[in-house]
Amino acid sequence: MRDDMQGRLDSYCARAFPARQRVRVSGLAEISAGWESDMYSFAIESGPAGARQCDELILRIYPGDDAHGKSAREYRGMGLLHGAGYPVPEVLVLERDDSPFGQPFLIMERISGQQMWPVWFGSPEEQQKELLTLFCQLLVQLHTLDWRPFVQDMTPCDAGDPYALLDRELGRMRPYQERFPIPGFVPVAEWLVERRDLIPCEQPSVIHWDYHPGNILLCDDGAAVVVDWTQVDVSDSRFDLAWTLLLLSTYEGEVWHKRILHEYERLAGATVEQLAFFEVFACLKRLGSIAASLT
Repeated sequence: MRDDMQGRLDSYCARAFPARQRVRVSGLAEISAGWESDMYSFAIESGPAGARQCDELILRIYPGDDAHGKSAREYRGMGLLHGAGYPVPEVLVLERDDSPFGQPFLIMERISGQQMWPVWFGSPEEQQKELLTLFCQLLVQLHTLDWRPFVQDMTPCDAGDPYALLDRELGRMRPYQERFPIPGFVPVAEWLVERRDLIPCEQPSVIHWDYHPGNILLCDDGAAVVVDWTQVDVSDSRFDLAWTLLLLSTYEGEVWHKRILHEYERLAGATVEQLAFFEVFACLKRLGSIAASLT
């Protein structure tokens, strides 16, 4: 099965990289299989004999009903982030309609590094402080990028309505509430809607929607690269921050909520207003996704 898959990838790469001579794929190996995508590492060799070039790459195959949209969103988003100088892998190929695997996929640069999560929380206190700063720097940097190139449909962002993005996110939640009508969720959703007028967004931001240290790779040279951009979007940065705070305080303890928020605000040079609203939204989103998975 793996040999067959590598053979199909080999034939595809010969067509996808016409400027390369004598293309050959080798070393295809599964890295992970999951809900978002199936990931494989491989090497691609090309060039004349005696001067062969070898590049280490990643194949990311997308399953599910939204595979076409998800793959295009990640490809476009990562391309824009890379062009803006934000540290992401370089994307090389998006294939949606002529896939030899029957599913859309990306081919991108392979980053050699370790996941930040085990390094961060397995380190001495001084190194933990350095990694905390790096973690928050990357998030602040993302939230202060020029968001306009990332928006294809400007409607929620360009009408001058400070509630448009919030209304969009609340609207996205409704179909899940209707599909999974858990009684305890209704009062929480109503609480959010009732406070909608208190939560204007003055400045849209590029957001990751699943920013945590498991999606950051630490390279040997000290650089860090952010991965997994299937949900990249333009919205209120507080949605992003609240999701991050929820995940880290859940898995590493409540003390990290305070530490991350304090460092984020220090680096951003401003206090995050009305954060509790976004944390309630994050909790509802998290519980809703668990209920959907269990159902």
